[in-house]
Amino acid sequence: MQSMNSTGVEENVVKTRRAKGEEDRAKRALALERRRAWRRRWLIVKYGTPLLIGLIVAAGTIFVFRKKMLVTVDSGEVAVYYNRLLSGTQHNNVFGEGLHVIFPWDRVYKYSIRTQTIVKPMAVLTKNGLEVKLDAQIRFHPVPEIIASMHRRLGPDYVNTTVIPQLSEAVQRVIGQFMPEDIYSSSGGNGLFEEDKRIIGGVYIQVEQISLFNVRLPDKVQASIQAKAEQQQAVETYKFKVQQEEQEFKRREKEIEGLKEYAGIRPIPKSVLVWKGIEATLELAKSPNAKVIVFGSKDNLPLMLGNVPDVPTDDAARAKPNPANQAQQGKEQ
Repeated sequence: MQSMNSTGVEENVVKTRRAKGEEDRAKRALALERRRAWRRRWLIVKYGTPLLIGLIVAAGTIFVFRKKMLVTVDSGEVAVYYNRLLSGTQHNNVFGEGLHVIFPWDRVYKYSIRTQTIVKPMAVLTKNGLEVKLDAQIRFHPVPEIIASMHRRLGPDYVNTTVIPQLSEAVQRVIGQFMPEDIYSSSGGNGLFEEDKRIIGGVYIQVEQISLFNVRLPDKVQASIQAKAEQQQAVETYKFKVQQEEQEFKRREKEIEGLKEYAGIRPIPKSVLVWKGIEATLELAKSPNAKVIVFGSKDNLPLMLGNVPDVPTDDAARAKPNPANQAQQGKEQ
């Protein structure tokens, strides 16, 4: 009996110990899980805080320097990238159209590759030293493939430092070959600047056209040129009138020859003389000079046609015997 009781006590003790051991293990596992959770939190705080601070600093830096870091290249433009810390101008890194991100200490230089037109008022000297005022126009565009080399060689202000001075030099060279009155015949400079189109800007700029317009000469020279032009027009008018008179003279000469030939064959009829007299009177009446009043004669004709003898017609001439013809016939017989 006692042995049975001792066995039951021992079993209870064993169960109690097992339960206590399981409870201890559960407590240790819970404590270990808590330590692991705290460790994860600590790692997050340890490594996440600097990362978060870095992100905040980066976001703040981007916001503060957004104008220097975010570069927008518009349509018809290219941008040359300048790296301040490394090799300077990047020849192989030319930005095209769109949005680009750079370091805030670096820089970009934008260039328009579209066709540009510049009108430059100038005062140049002609061949005889006379000053002429005019407007010179140039149309050009940079060569996109070598825009970085142009940036290093000519710089962003290449229009004022290179294009305009070389244009002024070219216009002075061309105008210096002409007299003032010959400038108007130069057709606006077309064909005169072919060599200068290859020289201006070198290989970095493509010049499309150079033209001159609004040429202004001094008043005295302008008046003399206009007077000369008017005289030339008057000479041309006189030449035309002389040619017209020569043609009229030839026509009159032909007409007179015809009348002479006709008169040599037979007498001029009275009707023809009257007709010519009427024509002469009408021409005289149309004359813009002082008028001449012509009175009629006894035949009710103008004075110059008075006493026109009657000339027989062809039938009457055949019917009326001609003494000269009769005498000729008598000699033949």
